[in-house]
Amino acid sequence: MMGVVFDCDGVLVNTEEIGWEVWRSLAFNYGFELTLSDLRAVTGCTDSESVAYFSRWLEPDQLAKLGPQFEASFSAALRDRTESYADALESIVELRERGVPVAVASNSTTAQVHSSLDRAGLSDLVDFVAGVDQVDAPKPAPDIYRRAAAALNCETVVAVEDSPAGIASAVAAGLPVLAVDRGAFGVEQLSEASLVVRLISYGAIASLGTLPNS
Repeated sequence: MMGVVFDCDGVLVNTEEIGWEVWRSLAFNYGFELTLSDLRAVTGCTDSESVAYFSRWLEPDQLAKLGPQFEASFSAALRDRTESYADALESIVELRERGVPVAVASNSTTAQVHSSLDRAGLSDLVDFVAGVDQVDAPKPAPDIYRRAAAALNCETVVAVEDSPAGIASAVAAGLPVLAVDRGAFGVEQLSEASLVVRLISYGAIASLGTLPNS
């Protein structure tokens, strides 16, 4: 039996796009501009890791304010603009129609993931959520994917990711990985995945579901 574990931000919902806009706005307020490389560096990280990245520009007292500023701005934006990606929604619906169990593994907290899934209308399609607060180490460590895969308890578990850190985490957990190129990273940065696609589909996931977990 096959199970599927999805990353949340940037794979299921458009939260990464919103996050980039908030980071750009905050950086502008502090008098500097973020490059694509900077934005990629804070993508797929925990909130604390993202804030720590800004130590190259900001003083400790400014960093102490940055986290709450991002959380407030990001939460406000999410309330009005959180949406599921159409390809992800269609794929999950087909998976569930075929009886395939689904989990989510994210470097966001469990509460944050549930909130995003609720706003995007995906909660009823997900069996289990593994958040960063449930494990000792975030992605790229394998802990989160190991926890999610164990919860599904399937012979083969496929991971669906969009970031290098997420891919590394799933590979370290012994899972075949479908990477979706949402444009946040270059294709070469997703090359450790088993397969890279522009759109998620049941067929692409199923093609990896025939691979045994290592």
